[in-house]
Amino acid sequence: MLPMSGVVDELRSLIRAVGGGLLIGAPLLFTQEVWAHAVTVPAWKIVLLLGTAFVIVGGYNALTGFRADATIRDVLVDSVESMGIGIVVALGALFMIGRLDAASSLREVVGMVALEAIPIAFGAAVARAQLSGGAEAEDTGGGSEAGPIGPFGRIFVTAGGALLFAMNVAPTEEPADIGAQAGPQLLLAMVAFSLLVTLGLVFFAEFGGRRHGGERLLERPWTETVVAYAVSLAVAFMLLWSFGRIDGASLQATIGMTIALGIVASLGGAIGRLLVAPGQPREQPG
Repeated sequence: MLPMSGVVDELRSLIRAVGGGLLIGAPLLFTQEVWAHAVTVPAWKIVLLLGTAFVIVGGYNALTGFRADATIRDVLVDSVESMGIGIVVALGALFMIGRLDAASSLREVVGMVALEAIPIAFGAAVARAQLSGGAEAEDTGGGSEAGPIGPFGRIFVTAGGALLFAMNVAPTEEPADIGAQAGPQLLLAMVAFSLLVTLGLVFFAEFGGRRHGGERLLERPWTETVVAYAVSLAVAFMLLWSFGRIDGASLQATIGMTIALGIVASLGGAIGRLLVAPGQPREQPG
């Protein structure tokens, strides 16, 4: 049986996870297109999205853990807890705002809760890993013991950030309309914008007075930026496909929609890398 201090710590962690989940998942809870897609998207696609989300949440928990001795079991337990929090919070919130009630069909309940749970679960994982930094750092002597995250870990986290951000936009009509109507010059401008902004955010803005990057190929500014952008485009395409946005669309329209949604996805990927890779202290002039 946990001592009272342990119970308080667990309760604080739960509140932090629920709050972080709602903070990130709230926009999708109030998105009408998600309510509609909950019934129209095939069940196997929803399961695929949930499975992808679970893998990325698990990877995020493994990469951002504060304990170097964390086992695979610990990571799995944390990931299951995050997904469980997402499901429970989504179910309660949807009933609270009147989108579900006793007359709702099982298909409607399962589909809507599953889609809404994905960003909430991400928010819960981020909140528990990042917003607990102060207390955890004190317990471990002032910092993370998990060690620096390598280039492949940073690319993995890019996929998580891209999915998290783009998930809030992909169900809506706007990215599909923008991408389908954009000409080649505008699409090229979108690509250049995404690359330059994410390059600047991660490698030159020096958030927290810290400089990112390294000597390895995938840690160099342009190399990592291009690879991360490709990953973000892949996530954008997967979401558009999952929500049926590219069904029957031409190749040009599909490329346009992917690039348009890729703006949001690439920004999310950049923020994800900033969260898990604090970088090196900025050199002070002598």
